[in-house]
Amino acid sequence: MVNLLILILLIAGCIDESQNITLGENSEKPVYTKKTLPTPNEGNYDSEGIIKNELAIADNKDHELWNQTVKEYLQDDLWIDRDIYDSAHILMTPLHAAFKLSELDWQNDFAEHFKRFSNEIVSKNNNVSNNKLNRLQYLYLYSQFLVLAESEEKQELIPDNTKEILLDELELHWKEPAWLWGREPFSSGMAERLNWKLNNKNVPKSYYRAIFDEELFMFAIAADVRSYEKLTTPENLWSPLVTEILSFSAKVFSKEVEFNEDGGWLFQPGVWSEHPDYAYVGHTEKIVGMKMMPRKNISMDSSHSHRFPLWLSSLSNAYKEDSQEKEYYEKLLEGLKYQFLNKVIVNPTSDFSGYRINNFMDGWNGIYRWGYSTQGENNGYGPYELSGTLIEGWWGFLESPQVSSIFKDMSNLFPLEENVVKLYVGPNTTRERHPLATWPNYFINGFGELNVRLMTKLMANKD
Repeated sequence: MVNLLILILLIAGCIDESQNITLGENSEKPVYTKKTLPTPNEGNYDSEGIIKNELAIADNKDHELWNQTVKEYLQDDLWIDRDIYDSAHILMTPLHAAFKLSELDWQNDFAEHFKRFSNEIVSKNNNVSNNKLNRLQYLYLYSQFLVLAESEEKQELIPDNTKEILLDELELHWKEPAWLWGREPFSSGMAERLNWKLNNKNVPKSYYRAIFDEELFMFAIAADVRSYEKLTTPENLWSPLVTEILSFSAKVFSKEVEFNEDGGWLFQPGVWSEHPDYAYVGHTEKIVGMKMMPRKNISMDSSHSHRFPLWLSSLSNAYKEDSQEKEYYEKLLEGLKYQFLNKVIVNPTSDFSGYRINNFMDGWNGIYRWGYSTQGENNGYGPYELSGTLIEGWWGFLESPQVSSIFKDMSNLFPLEENVVKLYVGPNTTRERHPLATWPNYFINGFGELNVRLMTKLMANKD
C-alpha cells in the first residue's frame, strides 16, 4: 500500500525523485527530507544543494550596503597615500565575508582590485604609497586575500605574481636600514633592531624598546605567506626568509607578553609610558592647559590593539596542528578574549545605547594622544573615545560566543544615535580621507553598519 502511494505521488509530480525518501520498518507513510534548491547565490550551497549555514548568508540589506560602499570603494586605487591606511582597516571584515559567506560577486570585486594593485606595484613609476607602516598594513590585507582565496579553492582569483610580490616586500622591509628613536638606523635591518630591543632593558626612553606596528605587521604577513606555502608548496621549498621572520615573532611573543593571574595578558606593559602619546594618560578628563601625568605601567592603547586578534590567528595558522608555536598562539588568543571581555569592552547603559571600549588594554580609561599632530593643541582622545574602532570589526576575529553576542547587539543599533556617533568619532582627525571612509560619514553611510552586520554573520558561522 505504501509503495503504491509513493508511485501515485511520483506520477502526480508531488515528490521530486531527487528527494531522500526513507521508509521506517513499521511506517504507514514515507518519511523524506526535502532538498533545498539553490538560489542565484549558488556559493552558499554545497554540491547537494543544501544550505551550508543558514545563519551565515548575506541578505538583501547586506548586498545593498555592499554596493553603495565596498564595491564603490574597491574601484579606486586605495594604495595611494590618502587611502592606504584606512582601506587596510575597513576592508578586512568585508574581505573575510566575501569568502566565508561564499559571495562570488564580492570575491570578484576584491579580485579585480588586487589584480590592479598587482599590476601597479611592479610598474616602474607606480603610485603605491611609500609610507612604510601604511604600506605594510595594506600588504596584510593583500596577504589575507591570498590565503583566503587559496584555502577556499578560488585560485583563479589570485594574481599570478602575488606570492612573489609579498616575498619581495618582506625582504625589502626586513633588510633595509631600520630606524629607531635617538640613534642611527640599524644598518642590517629589522632583525638587528629586534635583537637590540629584546636584549636591552635599560634604555634612555622606555619606548625605545617598544615592538611597534611595522614589526607586528611583518610577522603577520610572513605568517600568511607560510600558510599559503603549507597549502601549495613542498616543505623543503618554503621560504627561509619567512622562517626567520616567524622565529623572531615567536621570540617576541614569548618574551614580551605578561600574563595576569586572571588569565588575561598585556603586551609590553609600561613600555610606552614615556612616549608623548601617553604623557597625559593619568588624567580622565580633558582640561585645557593640564599638566603631564604619565602612568608607569600603562598598557598599550585599545585602538592599536584591535589588530591582535587577526595577527595572532595568522601566526597560529602558520604552524602545524601539533606544534608548540600553534599551541602558544592559541593560548594568547584565549587570553586576549578574557582581557577584552573583562577589561576593555563596556556594555550599553540607560543613557548610552552603544558599546564602548576603555582606552587602554589594562582597563584604564585616561587621556590618549593629547596634543597629537592630527588633533591639535589642547585636544586628544578622552575616555571611551577610541570606541569607533569597534565598528571596523576586528575584535570579532576573537571568535568568542560572548563577542559574537556583542556584535549581534551592535548590528541592531543602526542607525546609531547621535551621541554614539559623536563619541565614536572623538576628536576626529585633520588628515584627508576618502569620502566613504571619512568620519562621521563612515558611521552613517552604511559602511560601518555593513562591517558590523558581516562580522555578526561571520561569527555565527563559528558559534
